[in-house]
Amino acid sequence: MSDEQTTEQADDARPYSVGEFNEKVHQAINKWPTARIEGELIKFKVGPSGHAYPQLRDVNGGAVLELTIWRSVTSTFTEVFNDSDRVVVTGKLNYYQPGGKLSLNVTSMKKVGLGDLLAQLEALRAKLRAEGVIDESKRQPLPFLPKRIGLITAQNSDAEQDVLKNVLQRFPNAQFETVYVPVQGDSCPAAVVDAIAKLDANPEVDVIVIARGGGAFLDLIGFSDERVLRAAAAAKTPIVSAIGHEADRPLLDDVADLRASTPTDAAKRVVPDVSEELHRIGDVLSRIVNKIGHYVAVQGDFLAQVVSRPIMTNPYVFLDEKQQDLERALDNLRSEIDLSVERESAQHDSRLSVLRSLSPLGTLERGYSVVRDLDGHVLTDPKKVKAGTKLRVRLSGGELDATSN
Repeated sequence: MSDEQTTEQADDARPYSVGEFNEKVHQAINKWPTARIEGELIKFKVGPSGHAYPQLRDVNGGAVLELTIWRSVTSTFTEVFNDSDRVVVTGKLNYYQPGGKLSLNVTSMKKVGLGDLLAQLEALRAKLRAEGVIDESKRQPLPFLPKRIGLITAQNSDAEQDVLKNVLQRFPNAQFETVYVPVQGDSCPAAVVDAIAKLDANPEVDVIVIARGGGAFLDLIGFSDERVLRAAAAAKTPIVSAIGHEADRPLLDDVADLRASTPTDAAKRVVPDVSEELHRIGDVLSRIVNKIGHYVAVQGDFLAQVVSRPIMTNPYVFLDEKQQDLERALDNLRSEIDLSVERESAQHDSRLSVLRSLSPLGTLERGYSVVRDLDGHVLTDPKKVKAGTKLRVRLSGGELDATSN
């Protein structure tokens, strides 16, 4: 059996006393190095002894760390500390054996400067942009006329009154679904995240306005909380950021689908001015009526001109004109046919005269004759015809028989 197994059995056989266990914890914690921790200071008070025993709370959650600040350290403070201050403490963990209490022995403490905080916000902005959480191309358009407006704000705040007043002035029938939240402090981010989720799940809510009436930059730090930013980016419902802080504006402005400079500006952006829209509609209707009236007048004049034409008083005028045109065309056609026949007849007579002059019959009519033997051969040389040969003579008036001598 190994020594380790023997030790484990021995440990199982004899449990630690509280003092022994606390001593072991104390020895283990003393080996830990010095740490620098950032958080929110709460329950801070310097007692008559000069010592202070506040707590340091996580700025993004509920984790709490006990602090021990001895008089030798509090006496060196050059800053005035109060609850809710964001600070960075340096110190080493200490485990108080008799009481079993763990705390951080603070050796220095300073407030987080605005410059440091802005640098952290810039780093977060760069991180979210790299992840695509901040992406202008993903911004959703606002509906022209929302059925119901989701409003996340503090109860009875000026921001709430500004949004309600200006929206109802522009669109009296507007409806709201309001969720009240703390707009600063530790509970702000978680409450805003829950409110976004609640309104985003409501199918009747077409747009969500997150409103606060400005304030000190550190009071608005909850609207730069990473949880709020991711919730706003993930929402399917368009979100309007109306925190109302122009300088060093919170990161929610970068994630929201629309940034409004003030709650009043947000009200003017989420609903149209009904009176202005009615005025525009009136102008459009007037232009339509004028255009229709002009069109009707022009078409009426055109119709009057058509009706005033002779053909409209006597429809047969058109047929009469066409009949006259047809008769003139027929006359022209007959004249062309007669002229063509005359030309062809004259040419025929001329050709016939030429043909007759060239025909053998014409020669016979001038007193000539054609002599053939009985076999039909034409005789041209009298020396070749024997005496007594039977001949046939063709004259212009007929044929006769003859005998050569």
